[in-house]
Amino acid sequence: IWFANGIAVDREESFIMMSETSMARELRYNLEGPKKGQMEVMIDNLPGIVDGAICCFETGKCYAPMPTPPVPVINFLAMVPETVSLFIRTILMTLPASAMQNIKPAPYGGVVEIMPGDGYSASKITRIIQDPHGKMIGFLTGLAVDGNRLYMGSLTNDFVGVFDLDD
Repeated sequence: IWFANGIAVDREESFIMMSETSMARELRYNLEGPKKGQMEVMIDNLPGIVDGAICCFETGKCYAPMPTPPVPVINFLAMVPETVSLFIRTILMTLPASAMQNIKPAPYGGVVEIMPGDGYSASKITRIIQDPHGKMIGFLTGLAVDGNRLYMGSLTNDFVGVFDLDD
């Protein structure tokens, strides 16, 4: 797992969903069923880097905030052999903050809504809610669901966003 940043348990407690931030994907660790103890990719190639996870016990759907679109260097690191990727990531982690200023993420705000598979059928994205330029709300990192409302927390905004899930 490359930078796990978010974890949620589904309503049946049959799996754990994990946000793998740097790979822009959601992983599933099965707690029950025929794949018990196995990790698998739940959703891949998301339009943003994921940061956090939540599953709604009422609907069974899971959500992950996407604070930024993928950063090009991360896409590159995903394509090279793991040993090369690890070497480059180690070098990047040792660079001073001033050198990292050119690797800034673009303003963006997004949430992916996922209907988890049941062990026999695949998980699928049911919708992506996004502000592609982060003008209304951006850099989302926290979510909560209550009834038909999705509450969104941000690193940069001074308010909590609210989205009506019935729309």
